Amino acid sequence: MIALPDFRSGAAWVALGPLVVGATFLWTGAIKAFAPHVFREHLARLGWIPLGSISYLVPAAAGLETGLGMMLILGLAPQLVLPLTAVLLVVLTAVSWWGVKSGRTTDCGCYGGYVAPSIAQSAMLNAAFIALVILAWQTGAAPSATPEWKIVVIIACTAVFAALGAAAQQFLLKNGRKMIETSPLKVGRHWSRRWGIGLPEDGGEMMISYLGPDCPHCKRWVRVLNAMNQAPGLPRVTGIVAVSAEKRDGFIESSGIRFPVVTIPETLMTRLVWGVPTTVLVSSGRIEDLWGGHMPPEFFNRFKEAFFPEAVAGEGGPARTAI
Repeated sequence: MIALPDFRSGAAWVALGPLVVGATFLWTGAIKAFAPHVFREHLARLGWIPLGSISYLVPAAAGLETGLGMMLILGLAPQLVLPLTAVLLVVLTAVSWWGVKSGRTTDCGCYGGYVAPSIAQSAMLNAAFIALVILAWQTGAAPSATPEWKIVVIIACTAVFAALGAAAQQFLLKNGRKMIETSPLKVGRHWSRRWGIGLPEDGGEMMISYLGPDCPHCKRWVRVLNAMNQAPGLPRVTGIVAVSAEKRDGFIESSGIRFPVVTIPETLMTRLVWGVPTTVLVSSGRIEDLWGGHMPPEFFNRFKEAFFPEAVAGEGGPARTAI
């Protein structure tokens, strides 16, 4: 069993630092295993890793992060693991800072979209983690013999999460869909401000469309959204993109967008939607419908009625074609 420290002493609080950092690594590694597509997209955007190597790097990162997390939690070889963890955090912080400042990414990519700190917040958090492990390293007790069961647990944890990451990634590449669905966007669920934007206070309908400036289908869809946003009786429209503010403004101007567009971190976008455009219809605070690409016939009929009421009346039935 793991002996819990006596928190009545200052040394116990110092010992808590590696547990916190270890739990964080365990969590971020598990995210990479369950949702490898998020980290895969993040690595691809960095541009300095060969695409053929990413398929191997994603499950390796999942296994190594969870393994390192267990090393810190179980206190394996602290005089070696703690300083190496501090060095690793410095390197990861530098890579994240470069990725954001170079415009290749919008966030650190550390937390799989579940938490989306700014690059400054991410750097400060990593600095706190570095301070915790260095303090524990400098003030920790002399190392003792490591029980074999700890080594077995660490190896097993590393192998299991690396295998899970490899299996989830292979399933994705083979079937074109996720093995484990991690997106919270589901019909019937209450809309959350964390997914990009708050809802109007009057509780009316809103159409939220996740878009990509480099997506040709999105540019055609924008024309429909522009018309919809001006039509009485149809939901208000908001676009969401995962690019810098400068690129977002260029997208708005070049596409002639006439509805609000907000930005979210790229890892959050990758977690929420599999591809763009993806559109969510929210009514009374709940997700009423969700689709990618073509508009579903039910909403298409509303669209036609708003713009071509005479044609709809002449058809004598619901529309059967989607845009």
